[in-house]
Amino acid sequence: MSSGPHGDLIRVRRIPAPPGLFMDHVNVILVGRKPLALLDAGYAETAGELAAWLKEAAPDGLDMLILTHFHRDHMGGAAAVHEATGARMLAHPIEIPLMKDRQPSLKEIEPIEEGARLRFGEMELEALLTPGHSPGHLSFWWEEERVLFGGDNVLLPTTTSIQPPFGRLLDYQRTLERLLALNPRTIYPGHGPIVRDPARRIRDLLLHRAQREAQILGCLAGGLDAPELIARQVYPDLEERRLGMAAQMVRAQLQKLAEEGKVREEEGRYRLAGP
Repeated sequence: MSSGPHGDLIRVRRIPAPPGLFMDHVNVILVGRKPLALLDAGYAETAGELAAWLKEAAPDGLDMLILTHFHRDHMGGAAAVHEATGARMLAHPIEIPLMKDRQPSLKEIEPIEEGARLRFGEMELEALLTPGHSPGHLSFWWEEERVLFGGDNVLLPTTTSIQPPFGRLLDYQRTLERLLALNPRTIYPGHGPIVRDPARRIRDLLLHRAQREAQILGCLAGGLDAPELIARQVYPDLEERRLGMAAQMVRAQLQKLAEEGKVREEEGRYRLAGP
């Protein structure tokens, strides 16, 4: 367990991922004192480790389990945490049916919308709808301390995976621009270390997306028309097992370009839009 600059008001636990997955861990975060909330629940396979930590870190019980989005590394352990603690479960209403599809035992998830405010003693968090990585991805803003709990939006050292049909790159770009405008002092992410220079990191991510877009436009101009072919060109050193994910990332970029009228898609093939 680690604490950031806010002592026991924010406690981060790094939960190892099951073997064979692309990310080697996920962060779960305890916030507040009384009431006490847990942001995300890790994998189903590591729910036992999380439950053991909660017995130590939250001996007086857990009041809320807040799920940032429906991906298995963030909500897989939710049913086990709820059963062990009785904590209320909350998520954005767009994400709730996606969570229940993947884990039917999750029957009592309460909706939480953009702008909702949750108070945990001296800490008040505002829910922000930050789509892109998933359609109802939630982040939480502690305005007084300029602290953002960003889920999977701003990571170090990796970039965020945007994969259709639930990931949408145009939404993600707008989310990054919104988070940059907030000017957070610190970001607690869903993976990796605390982001201590958020403005620089967000600008780097926006620049990275712009550079990747230019690469993909160059591939289209050179005659490549399928996401799989373009992925091999723009990720030349990627392991074979990761190429499927890379192709999905390229597809997300192509869909953004199509939405902007720069690219046309016909039966899964893409070409530059004509004049």
